[in-house]
Amino acid sequence: MRVASVNNITAQYAGQDVLKGVSFEINAGEKLGLIGANGSGKTTLLRVLLGQEGPGDGNVTVAAGTRIGYVPQYVEGEDDEFVMDWLLAGYVALGEALRRSEQTLAAAEPDDVEAAMKAYQEARDNYDRVDGDHRPEKAQKVLDSLGLEGIQDQTLRTLSGGEKNVLSLALALLDDPDFLVLDEPGNHLDFKGLAWLEEFLINFKGAVLIVSHNRHTLDRVVQGILTLEDGRVKRYEGGYSTYRATHLRELVAQQADYSANQKRLAQLEALVKRLELTARARPSMDAGKRLRARRSQLSREEAQAVEKPTMGVSAIDAEFATERTRANIVLQLRGYSKAFGDLSLLENVDLDITSGERVAIVGPNGSGKTTLLRDIVAEGAWENEVIRIGPSIRTGYAAQQQEVLDGDRTILAEMMASPPESNETVAFALLRNFLFTRDDLRKRVSDLSGGERNRLQLAALMKLKPNFLILDEPTNHLDIPAREAVEDALADYVGTILVVSHDRYFLDKVVDRVIELEDRDLVSFEGNFSEFWQARYRSVPGETGRVSTRGADRKKARVERAEQRADVASLERRIEEAEEQKLELEQQIGQAFESRDNREGRRLNRQLERVRTLLKDLYEQWAVKA
Repeated sequence: MRVASVNNITAQYAGQDVLKGVSFEINAGEKLGLIGANGSGKTTLLRVLLGQEGPGDGNVTVAAGTRIGYVPQYVEGEDDEFVMDWLLAGYVALGEALRRSEQTLAAAEPDDVEAAMKAYQEARDNYDRVDGDHRPEKAQKVLDSLGLEGIQDQTLRTLSGGEKNVLSLALALLDDPDFLVLDEPGNHLDFKGLAWLEEFLINFKGAVLIVSHNRHTLDRVVQGILTLEDGRVKRYEGGYSTYRATHLRELVAQQADYSANQKRLAQLEALVKRLELTARARPSMDAGKRLRARRSQLSREEAQAVEKPTMGVSAIDAEFATERTRANIVLQLRGYSKAFGDLSLLENVDLDITSGERVAIVGPNGSGKTTLLRDIVAEGAWENEVIRIGPSIRTGYAAQQQEVLDGDRTILAEMMASPPESNETVAFALLRNFLFTRDDLRKRVSDLSGGERNRLQLAALMKLKPNFLILDEPTNHLDIPAREAVEDALADYVGTILVVSHDRYFLDKVVDRVIELEDRDLVSFEGNFSEFWQARYRSVPGETGRVSTRGADRKKARVERAEQRADVASLERRIEEAEEQKLELEQQIGQAFESRDNREGRRLNRQLERVRTLLKDLYEQWAVKA
C-alpha cells in the first residue's frame, strides 16, 4: 500500500531551482534514506513533502488517514520551557480551543446555536484526534519508553544534544504515526545512542524516510536510497554500501559510453569539415545535400550526447602531507586525572600512542573525551611528566566547537595567520581545495556555518603539515562526498592520528585501535570500531541501548536476530563494494603503468593493498557472523 507519493515537483530556493521534476513514492513499512550534498535541496524536499511549503509545480499525495510524524534536526523551544510543557503545547492549545467553544455554545443566542454547535464539534474532533483525555498520561509513557524517564520536569536548557534528539522523536510518536520523516536524527547521539536509534527504526512498523549523512545507520536501517543531485532524485535498492557499489559501476559504464560518444562526435566533426572543404572546392547539388545531412546528424548526436560522469558533487581535495618522524613516542599519559568539582571524569590513567598509530577515543557523551583532547593540546610537552608529547612531534588540532578559530577574522586572514604564515596566493590555493571561492574570502569566521568552519580548520591542518593529528568530530556538518574525501586523505596520511568521532563508517576506514573511556579509565582495544563493538557490546545482552534493556526476553532475542541479519547484510554489501573497488583499481593500475605514469601507479597500488586488507577483514567478520 502506498503511503505517500511525490509527483513531478519543482521548487526554488533563493531564486535557484533546487528541485526539478522530482518524483518518488514510499510504501507502507518501507524504509528509505535520502542523501545529497549540503545545499542540494533536501530540506526543501522535506518541507514540500510535509506540506509546510507548496511546490512550484507537481503535487504530493498522502494516503487517506496516514499519520505523519516529523523529527527535525533541532528542538525549537524556549530554554526555560519544561519538557512536559513543550511536549503538550499542541494539546494544551486544542484543549483551550475546546473550552472556548463550549463557553460560546452555552452562551449562544437561539439564532447563533447552529454556528456555535458546528464550531464546538470541530474543536471536539480536533481534541479527540490527539486522544486529548489521555494525552498527558501517554506523553509520560512515551518518555519512559525512550529512556527519558525523570526529565519531564527539567527545562530544555538542561538537556544534552542527544536527549533533545530523542525528545523530538517522542513528540512525533505521540500521534502514533504510520510514516516517520527524520532529518539527521543521529546528530549529537553517542555510539550507544546511535545503536539504540537504529534498533528502534529497524523495529518500527511504519514507513520511514530518513535524511542522514551517517552511512552506517543507512546501511543498517534502510532498504533503499534516494539520491538528490542537480535537483533530481534517483532511487537505488539496498543500503548505502550497495548504493555506492552500484553507483560506481554506473559511473564506470557511463565513462566508457562518454569516451566512445566523444570519439564518435569527433569523427563526425572531422567528416563535416571535410565535406565543407569539398563543397567549397567543387560545388554541386550532391555535395551540398551530403553536407546538410551530416550537419543534421551531428546536431542530433550532440543534443543526445552522453553526459560526462562526475565521481561526486564535492570538489574537496584534501592531502594531509607530512614526513615520517624518527621518534617512537608520540603521546604518553602517566597518572592523568580530570575532575570538575565533585564530578570525576578520569582517574590516574596511563596511555601510550606510538608513531604511525591511528587511535579513536570513544565513550558516552559527557564522559570527558573532548576535555582530554583539549588538555593534550594545551598542556602536552616533552617536559610535562603527566602529558608528554615527543620532542619532534608537530601537532595539528581540529576542535569540535572550532574554538581554535578567531571569529573576528575573515576567512582569508584566518588562513594566512595559521602557521606557517603565508601570503594571499598560498592561502587561497589551499582554501580553494576546500570549496571556498574568492567571493568567500572576506566573510567573517563568526558568520560561517558549522560545515564551513570545519572545512576551514581542515584547510589550516593541510597547510601546517603536522605529524600528529588530533581530531575532534572532524566530519561534523560535512556531507557524504566531503566525508569520503577526508577519509581518503587520512588513509594516505603517514603520521599519527588521535580522533574522537561518532561516525562509525569513518572510524572503520581510518583507525586501527579503539580506546574506550569507561568508569573513569581508558580501556584499549586493537582493531577497528566494528571489531571493538562486536567484542565489547554485541556479546553483552542489553548493552546496545535503552530499548534493548526493556521488554521480555523474546523481544530481546528478536531484536538481536534482526540486528545480526542486518549486520550480515551490511557486511555483504561492504564486501561487494570492496570487490568492485579492487577490480577498478587493478584496471587503473594497468592503465597507469601502460602510460608510464609510475607515480600514479604506485599511489593506486597503495590503495589496492588497503582494499585487499579490508576485504580480508570483512570476509573474516562475515565468516563469524553468517
